[in-house]
Formats: sequence, C-alpha cells, structure tokens
Amino acid sequence: MLTGMVLSLAVTAQEIRVKGVSVVRPEDSGSYLLAGVMPGSRYLLIAGEGYTGLSILDTRRGTIRAVSSDPGAGYEPAVTADGSRVLYRSDSFENNMKYTSVYSFDTGSGAKQLMVDKERGVLPPAVSGDAILLKSDGKMRVEQSGNVLLKGTGGETFLVIEEMMPVLYRGEERKPLMPNGDGFYIWASLSPDGSMILYNYQGRSTYICDTSGRVLHDLGRINAPRWLGNTIVVGMDDRDDGHMITSSELVYYSLPGKKRMALTDTENRSEMYPFPFGGGRKIAFSTDKGEIYVMKIRVR
Repeated sequence: MLTGMVLSLAVTAQEIRVKGVSVVRPEDSGSYLLAGVMPGSRYLLIAGEGYTGLSILDTRRGTIRAVSSDPGAGYEPAVTADGSRVLYRSDSFENNMKYTSVYSFDTGSGAKQLMVDKERGVLPPAVSGDAILLKSDGKMRVEQSGNVLLKGTGGETFLVIEEMMPVLYRGEERKPLMPNGDGFYIWASLSPDGSMILYNYQGRSTYICDTSGRVLHDLGRINAPRWLGNTIVVGMDDRDDGHMITSSELVYYSLPGKKRMALTDTENRSEMYPFPFGGGRKIAFSTDKGEIYVMKIRVR
C-alpha cells in the first residue's frame, strides 16, 4: 500500500475516491514502464527500459505475454476498442537514417502482420473504435479490425500529432488545429464521446478544446494527461532537474468542479504515467523504480 495516499477526497460532482492501491508483481520480477492498457480487461501493456519490447501483463496473476522484443515497440502502442489488435512500431537504422515499421499483433491467435515496412516519418498508429489509421511520409490508409484487417469505411475520426500540432482526420477531411497559436503540442487525445480534444501546449499547461479549436478549459500543470470518461482528466505533476524526474505525484482535474486535486502524496516514490482502465474503476501507473501499481477508485 502506498504510504501517504489520499484515501478520501471531498465529494462533489465528478470527484474521485481512492479505495486502495496494490502493486502488480510480474512473474519475472522485472522492472517495467507502463505503455498502455487493454480495453475492458485487467491486462496492461508494459515495456522495458527505453521502451524496448512490448508485452501484455495480467494484473491479477502477474503473467507476461510477449508481443515484441523490437526497439521502440513499447513507445505509444495502440489497441483497438475490441481488444483484438495491438499496433506497435519497430525502429531500425540504415545509413544513419531511421526507418520505422508497424506491426499488428492479433491478441487471439498471437499472429503478427506487417502493416508498414521500413518507411520514414511514421506516426504512432491512431485508433478510432476498431479502425486504425496508419500514416507515414506521403502515405496514409485506414483499416478496420476484425478477423482480418479490411479497408476502413471512411466514417471514423482520428487525432494525430503532425509537425507538433494536433490534426483531425474525418474521412477525406484533414483539419489541423492550433488552439493556442504557434508552438508545440503533445499528449493529444480525443474524449471518449469525440467532442473534445485534450492536449499539452509548450510543456506549460494542459488544455481542452472543442473539435473546432476553441479552448474550453485550462487544467494547469497536468502532464501525460488521460481521459477518465468525458468529465475527468488524470495525469502527473512531475518535477525534474533538467535530466531526470526528481518527484512526481498523480493528480486529476474535474471539469464539472473546475478544480484540480491530488490522487497521491508520497515520499521516496514517484508515481508517473497513469492510465485509467477497468471500466473507469481503476488507474494503472508506474514508478521511478520500474514498479507497476493499480489504484482502485470510485467516481462520485
């Protein structure tokens, strides 16, 4: 159990009550980075140091299922809403130039399918429901998940970061957005209902805008933000010395309450990169020591 954990928060509209925190013990006792979650399940995506390799971790049993051992595979993987496909990248270098491939891992059969073969400027795969957007320099295609990957219907909405700015794709429409003006945007994601965009601007603050680019909320200092439903954002308040993170606590922002609150308050441990999962009843996160934890919550 995390010492100093805030177990009870003032209850107003859309606030989080922490019910408990437990460590996940991988069967190999290894140290891992949390890379993502498998929708509607108890499984997490984990990676090794430097986001090398990608595996699926059972939070209950600690068993690990390898997806890939490739360099870069654990950096920003994507999972279809039905949980049937895990999309990941693999980097290689030729003549001092970086090339990236994209693979699809079938979680049922374990089969791998090469989607993009050693191209330049490959973006992290984007997912809208069970549809997948694959984009590299001068190339783009949408495929639909299922027993086999098929050409998408064109009715999906995707959000990607291109040249450090959010870009919406809807069918044939490409819509660049710069809600805060020129600068770099990171950690961008669509709300579950598709009506809002969450992002961090210039590393200064995290914001929410609508799909027209009108700023709706300034959340303040919340890094690595993630949606918990359509009304709560969870993230981390981390501090560094210019080279490495020196401290980090988990925080959240309630849109109805218009305020930020703490989820953790611990010494000698940095909680980082939270991912809501389990139907909004849990938040997984990793620590500076390579540990994986699961926080049980109740939203009230």
